[in-house]
Amino acid sequence: MLKPGIFSMHDFHIFRLFEFHKCISDLIFPCRWAPDSGFGYGEPLFNFYGQFPYILGEPFILAKLSILTTIKILFIFSLLGSAISMFFLTHYLFKSNLAAAISAILYVYTPYRAVDVWVRGALPESLAFVFFPLILLFFNKYVIEEKRKNLLIFSSLLALLVITHNLSFLMFLPFLAVWSIYFLATEKKWFLLKNFIIASFLTIGIAAFYLLPVIFEGKLVSLGKTTQDYYNFRAHFTTLNQLLISRIWGYGASQFGPDDSLSFSVGHLQWILSLLLLVFVAVTKKFKKYFLVILFIALGWFALFLTHGRSLPIWNVAKPVSFIQFPWRYLTMAVLFFAIAEGSVVLFFKNRILRIFVATIIIALAIILNFSYFREDLWFNISDFEQFSGARWQEQIASAVNDFWPKYAEVVPNSQAPRVPVFLEGEGKVVSFNKRSHSVAADIIVSTETAIVQFPTVYFDGWRSADKGTSEIYPSGDFGQITAIIPQGEHLVSLRLTNTPVRTLGNLLSLVSVIIFLVLFLKKSKKFKKNEV
Repeated sequence: MLKPGIFSMHDFHIFRLFEFHKCISDLIFPCRWAPDSGFGYGEPLFNFYGQFPYILGEPFILAKLSILTTIKILFIFSLLGSAISMFFLTHYLFKSNLAAAISAILYVYTPYRAVDVWVRGALPESLAFVFFPLILLFFNKYVIEEKRKNLLIFSSLLALLVITHNLSFLMFLPFLAVWSIYFLATEKKWFLLKNFIIASFLTIGIAAFYLLPVIFEGKLVSLGKTTQDYYNFRAHFTTLNQLLISRIWGYGASQFGPDDSLSFSVGHLQWILSLLLLVFVAVTKKFKKYFLVILFIALGWFALFLTHGRSLPIWNVAKPVSFIQFPWRYLTMAVLFFAIAEGSVVLFFKNRILRIFVATIIIALAIILNFSYFREDLWFNISDFEQFSGARWQEQIASAVNDFWPKYAEVVPNSQAPRVPVFLEGEGKVVSFNKRSHSVAADIIVSTETAIVQFPTVYFDGWRSADKGTSEIYPSGDFGQITAIIPQGEHLVSLRLTNTPVRTLGNLLSLVSVIIFLVLFLKKSKKFKKNEV
């Protein structure tokens, strides 16, 4: 990734970072609108899509690095950062550098991690891998040490996961619940559950600026279409051959049926080593001693089961998981728990030399078997200017138009929005027109008594006009464009996307929660007492 240009990928996070930077340049935060999305009509993309990956990228752009370079930095961080976070978690669990090194390598060198980065370009999901081990680590640290800072970090990491990739949070939550029950039970610290419940309100509060609009304003856009047709989860279950046997590699899409043109392998070494660990436990008959390892392996195999068609009854009952769209996304959980468990393999050997030998073999095999996957299909030696112009620009502004299109429109557009406002009735001319991240400004001269003017921006709740002579704006046309009745004369029409009560409340809750977090975090850390709230 260190060479100039960018690699081919399925997702459009380069474009989204470009649009997010427009918000920051206009001093808008949190960002809600992507002005160039939807063929230039704009969309409330960031009202419903996690912003933290782009927040992470913004300092690099402000430091004058290109957007293409910034995206590559974020992908590199997703790989290196996840290895480091896994190292710290497994070192805390197993108290062994060798065990931690094995887990860290197995966590990165697996086909699905290469699919996420080099095929799909799924930046939020790739970054979620950094958070999973850290969340588990600070849960355990709080249970063992009972220090407030560990609980606060745990809570804030959960919030960051939510605003990084909400689907990863949705997948992770049931597994976190099992993890929590096990460690609270084994440590006999159920009294801490009350503090975790209280901390969950801090998690919700920090992420409220994002969560409240998703929950209460989702009905205003076409989010429901994200579970229909191609995105219906029933069309994307895996097969045992894809999970365990096949080494097929491709850069295509997930297809209906088993003939997919990309890999859904969990990794040969990962699943084989998990079974060998179970054999070791059975041979040594130390089931109680290694119950934790058995639990992690069981969670890994259950995650694999959720990717397979036999798990359909679970999917039918748990309705919210339909938004996950692709069952094979549960490979994230399988990769996570297999990696945690398999670091323990060295604990079965007492001889230090033998431990080093086993660790070296496993690490070498993990890299040798999977290294070739971590490469691009196509590499484009281009600059930011070329990325955001011409045919590449047209492809990007058309991306995800069905996902976040406001319901005030009858249909979604399939061609570029007009460059300036259009007179539907009456006569006049547009002297100038300017579109920014969350605002639209036009100098319009109306020569007739009144004119009905339609702006090339889709209407969405929160758009307001600051021109007193202009009527209340409303949606019109097939695409639900912002429309206004303007009286005779010259008018500087200024439209701005303002916060609805839901967004205002979310912003306020997040601000207050961050302040509470900082105040509590900066206070001297101490153990919670059993009756402390």
